[in-house]
Amino acid sequence: MRSKLEAVVREIAEDKSSGSAQLTVKAANAFLKLIEEKPTMKSVKKLVKLLSEVRPSMPSIANMAHRILHILEEQVSEGMELTEAIEFAVRSAIKEYQNRMSSVVRHASRRLSKYTAILTHRYSSTVAAALELCEGLQIYVTESRPGFEGRSLAERLARLGFDVTLIVDSAASYVLDRGDVDAVVTGCDAVLDDCSIVNKIGTKMIALAASEAETPFIVVTDLWKAAVHGISLEEHPPEEVYEKKLPNLSSLNPYFEVVPAKLIKSFITDEGVFRPSRLGKRIAKMWGYIPPQTGDLSKKLRVL
Repeated sequence: MRSKLEAVVREIAEDKSSGSAQLTVKAANAFLKLIEEKPTMKSVKKLVKLLSEVRPSMPSIANMAHRILHILEEQVSEGMELTEAIEFAVRSAIKEYQNRMSSVVRHASRRLSKYTAILTHRYSSTVAAALELCEGLQIYVTESRPGFEGRSLAERLARLGFDVTLIVDSAASYVLDRGDVDAVVTGCDAVLDDCSIVNKIGTKMIALAASEAETPFIVVTDLWKAAVHGISLEEHPPEEVYEKKLPNLSSLNPYFEVVPAKLIKSFITDEGVFRPSRLGKRIAKMWGYIPPQTGDLSKKLRVL
């Protein structure tokens, strides 16, 4: 059983193509592997720990694991057998998560339909689903190097008939300075306790350019991405940036960075639209924690 669980966790760790939504559901389904042999509460908590640490830049995975544990413990305390409780908890948590994801898309599509042209960075499945419900929207998409996820998003939207312009990441400020877009819209991988966000590298320079151009920078996210169980930033293999091996030449490949809350105009979430100043209180209420009164999490991040 241990090898099976480790294989599932390793698969999540090594999956660099799926977004956080897909990996969060995959993490939930990992608990069903426990049922293949007689599960124990110890094995459940072990899996929670493994999943909480597997992708430290994607808090929704840890939040899913802890949510399943919470539901499971409630059911066991009421007399439900552990195997049945695992199945019930997984179904309930996934349903709750998917309902919230649907709510984000619904709120975002209504808001984004008000714009004529937007710019987006990286591939966010939530942002993509919301954009698909908008009509007549012109969309500028960055390539999102080094993984080039933006190309896939641009192709997806173009096939649906949208007017799409693909640009290199560093051309975002050029587009903004020309006034070609009404807003910048991105997803995110995490929301920190000071309502700054963690997102794909390159997001901060776009947010800064948007601020200078007086163009609203909008984040579309579900509240399961709150980093209530901690967070650290991942670096990916340097070979993605430069494959040759030459003396005195090295490559740095950070994948995520922090965008300060002061650069964010608003958050479109599963519970509606929030200014950064209000979002923190809602997250604290939802997940039952008290935000730190001093300092902020963005200054305490570890880089893996």
